[in-house]
Amino acid sequence: MKAIHSRAQARRKKTFAALSASVLVGAALLATPTASAHEGHAASAAPDAAPAAAAAADTDWANYEKVLLTKDTGEPIDMAVLPDLRVLHTARNGDVRVTDPATGVTRLAGDLDVYANSEDGLQGIALAPDFEESNEVYLVYAPRDADGDGVADTPSGNAPNSLPAGEDESYWDQWVGVNRLSKFTWTGDALDPASEQPILDIEVQRGQCCHVGADIDFDAEGNLYLSSGDNTPAGTPGANGYAPNNDAPNMNPGFDARRGAGSTNDLRGKILRIDVRDDIPAGAPPGEGTTYDIPAGNLFAPGTEGTRPEIFVMGVRNPFRIEVDPETSSLSWGDYGPDAGAANADRGPMGYVEWNVVGLDDPHNAGWPLCHGPNAAYNEWNFATATPGEFFDCAAPQNNSRWNTGLTDLPPARAATVYYGDQPGQQPRDELVNFGSGSGQAPMGGPVYHFDADSTAPGKFPAVWEGKAFFGEFSQDYYAALTVDWSTFEVGEIEDFFPNAAAESAGMPINDNPIDLEFGPDGSLYVLEYGDGFFRQNPDAGLYRIDYAEGNKAPQATFTATPRSSSEAPLEVAFDATGSSDPDGDALTYEWDVDGDGTFDLTGPEVTHTYTELAVYTARLRVTDGSGKRTLTSTSISVGNQAPEIVVEHPADGGFFEWGDEIPFQVSTNDAEDGTETVCERVRWSYGLGHDQHAHPEVSGTGCTGVFPTDPDSPEHGAGAHLYGGVVITYTDNGANGLPPATAEVSLRLNPKLQEAEHGTLTGVELVEDEAASAGAYVTGLGKRDSVALEQVSLSGIDSATATVRGKGKLELRWGSPKAKPFATAKVNARTWRDVDLRFRDRERTGTLYITATGGLDLDAVTMVGAGVGTPPATDQNTTGPSGAARTEGEQ
Repeated sequence: MKAIHSRAQARRKKTFAALSASVLVGAALLATPTASAHEGHAASAAPDAAPAAAAAADTDWANYEKVLLTKDTGEPIDMAVLPDLRVLHTARNGDVRVTDPATGVTRLAGDLDVYANSEDGLQGIALAPDFEESNEVYLVYAPRDADGDGVADTPSGNAPNSLPAGEDESYWDQWVGVNRLSKFTWTGDALDPASEQPILDIEVQRGQCCHVGADIDFDAEGNLYLSSGDNTPAGTPGANGYAPNNDAPNMNPGFDARRGAGSTNDLRGKILRIDVRDDIPAGAPPGEGTTYDIPAGNLFAPGTEGTRPEIFVMGVRNPFRIEVDPETSSLSWGDYGPDAGAANADRGPMGYVEWNVVGLDDPHNAGWPLCHGPNAAYNEWNFATATPGEFFDCAAPQNNSRWNTGLTDLPPARAATVYYGDQPGQQPRDELVNFGSGSGQAPMGGPVYHFDADSTAPGKFPAVWEGKAFFGEFSQDYYAALTVDWSTFEVGEIEDFFPNAAAESAGMPINDNPIDLEFGPDGSLYVLEYGDGFFRQNPDAGLYRIDYAEGNKAPQATFTATPRSSSEAPLEVAFDATGSSDPDGDALTYEWDVDGDGTFDLTGPEVTHTYTELAVYTARLRVTDGSGKRTLTSTSISVGNQAPEIVVEHPADGGFFEWGDEIPFQVSTNDAEDGTETVCERVRWSYGLGHDQHAHPEVSGTGCTGVFPTDPDSPEHGAGAHLYGGVVITYTDNGANGLPPATAEVSLRLNPKLQEAEHGTLTGVELVEDEAASAGAYVTGLGKRDSVALEQVSLSGIDSATATVRGKGKLELRWGSPKAKPFATAKVNARTWRDVDLRFRDRERTGTLYITATGGLDLDAVTMVGAGVGTPPATDQNTTGPSGAARTEGEQ
C-alpha cells in the first residue's frame, strides 16, 4: 500500500502539495502580492465589517477574474496542476504539454504512441499522492502497440457492423485492444518515456465509437480510482437513443452495452479501485498481484466467480470526470446518457445525464444499461425482431446478453443523485438546464473546494465555497457549485458559478465547453476548455485559471505575429498587442521577449523584430497594468519551415447529404519547402457524428482521395437530436533546415438534407414543442424582420428545397444576410402543414442561409433537394456506415 504521510496530502485532486508563500501565482502576477482584505481570506476583515457584506462580496462576480494561461492545448482532454503551479495537460493525439504560468510558455513534455481512432488516444493524467517524493505521474491511453512487438495490436480501420460472410465470431478478436493505465517519472521538465510502468489494462473493442471515461484520482489511503466508459456506440443500430443492448445474431458485439457496463466480469463501464504496489519489478506485466492489489470493500470480493474484484461502481456509461474527496470521504462523477428526446412506452426513459456522489464505503451498481436516471427501467428490446420484451427490474436486474461473461443476477440498480434532460420540466432541478446556453447535455464532474485559512495565495477562493462540489457543463457552457449534505449526500442549492454574462461584461473569456476543472494548491480554480468544434485544437480552446480578485483585475494579454513562419532567414515579424485589454480600463505597458532568451528587451504595443538565424523561437508578451498586475502569453515563430497549406477540392464545406451516403473527397497540399507533391499517407482525416455541442468520432484514415462514410443509423441517436457530420483533415510536411515537421489542419461541416427549423439560429420566432412535428418541435411567428438561420452551409449540388409550413404569407430564402435579396420564394396559404417547393441554382460557396417570411408562418423543417455532396453506398458492401471500411487510397 502506498504510504501517505498525512490525510492532507491526498486532499486535492491530482496535486497534494501545500503552496509556499514564495511561489508565483499564475499568469496574472502581482508586482507586490497582497492578500485580499475580507472575511474568509488571509487578511482579516475590518473590525466593524459585517459578515453579510463580506459574504456578498464573496459571491459578487465582479470580484472574480478568468486568466488565460495558454491557447496551446492541442485537442484538450485532461490536466493536473503541479505543486509549483505549472500545469500538465494532455491531448488526444498523445501529446503531454506543460504550461508555466509564471513565464507564459507551453512546451511539449511527452509524446505517447497512441491508437487514435474514434475517441481513443491519450486521456487522463494525475499526480501520485506522494508526487513530491516519487515524481510519479499516471496516464491513461490507448497504446497502438501494447505488447511491444513493433506491430499494431489492432487494424487501423473500422470494424463492420455485422459479421462478414464466411466468418465466425472469432473474427471480432482482431479488434480487441487495451486502454492502459501507466505511471511515468517526471524529470522536472518532461516525462521519462523509459520509466513507463504499465499498471492495469482494460480490454476494449476497437474500430468503433464511443465512451472511454479514463479519469484518475486517489483517496486518503493512496488507493487509485479509475473510470472507464462502456465502449459502445451511441448510434447502435436499432437503439434510437435508448439503451444500446443489441446482441442480435451476427451483429458486432460492440453494439451491446451489457457486455461491458452491465457485466460483473468486465472492466468497462465502471469506476475501479485498486492499490498500486510500491515496489514493482522492472518488466512486471500489469495485473492483480503484480502491479496492484485489491483494497477491502469493493463491490465483489476477490475470488467471487464471474466477477472482477477491481470494480467499485458498475453500470456507468461514460464517467468522463470523477472526483475523490478524502475530506468528505466521497466519490463523485458526471455521467453521460443516451440521446432519446422523450420517453417511449415500449423502450424506456428519455436520455438523462447524471451527477452522482457516494461514500467511499458504498460500492454499488449505478444501473446502466438496464436502468438510468431516476432508476427508470429500459425495455429488454429484441433487436433482431424490433419488438419489445419485458422491462428490466431495477431492484433485481438480470443481464441476459449472449456476450455476458459475468453473473446473470446483478446487484440492485441505484438512482442518480442528480439527473437532467434537455428542457425545463424534465427533471427535478431545472437549474441544470436553465444555466448557460447551447443545447444537449454533457456533465463534467469536478472538485470539492476546501478553504485553507493559512494560505496567503492572493487568488484563492473565499470560505463561502467551503465544502461545495463544482461541476462543469460541456454542452451548455457553464460551471455550477452544488451544496451537498456530506452526511446524507443530498444536494441542496445549485449555484450558477461565474456565468458567461458576468465574464463578458468584464471583458474576460467566456466559459466554452469545459472539459476539466480542479483546484490548484493555491486555492484557484483551473479550467481546461475544449471550445467549439471537434477532434482538433479549436480556436477557442484554452487553459485558464479563475481567481478571486476583489478590486483590480489582471489585464487580458493577446497579440498577433505576422508572419509566423518563413522558409529562410532573415525574417522580419511585426508583433501587435493592441488587442490586449484591461477589465478596469487601466493604461497598459507592453514588454516583449521576442527571441525567448528570458530578457524582455522591447516595449510598446507594436514592435518589429528581424530573426537572422534558422530556428524555432518562443516570442513572449508581458502586459502590466497601472497597479503592477501582469499577464503573459506566448507563441512560436518558425524561421526555416513553414506549415503546409491544405486545399479540399471537394466536398464543399457545409454540403448536404443523406445519412448512409458516402461522401467523396479529394485533398491536395502546397508547401513552401516541399512543393506541391503531396505525400498522401500523411493526409490524415477523421469523420465524426456531431451532436449538439459535442461529437462522436466514428472513422478515420489516410489518403488524398476516398470517401467519408456516413452511418444510416446515425438518427438512432434519437428523434429531435441535432445531428451533422464533422471532418478534420491534417497534413504534416517533411520539416526543413533542421527544423521539425509542421502540421496544417482544416475542418469541414457536413449537413443532413433534412434541416429542422428549431435547430437553426432563431431571431424573432418562438419554439413550440409538438410531438406531431417532424422532430418534436417547430417554430412559430415567422414574419417580417424574423429569421431562421442555417449556418455553415453550401448549396453545392442542391437546386431546390421543400419546406413544411403553414399560415399565410410568403416564404423566402436569402444568402449571407436576412436583408439580402431573396433568391427563392414560395407563397403559402394553408391552415394545416403543407410542403412547398423553393427552386434555385446551386451555390458552391459556404455561408449562412436565412429563411425569412412575410405574413405570419409556422415552419417545421426544410429538406434540401438534389445530389448534394454524397452518393449512395455501393450495393456490394457487407455493411454500411462508418463501421464499414471506408475506401481511400491510403490506410483507413
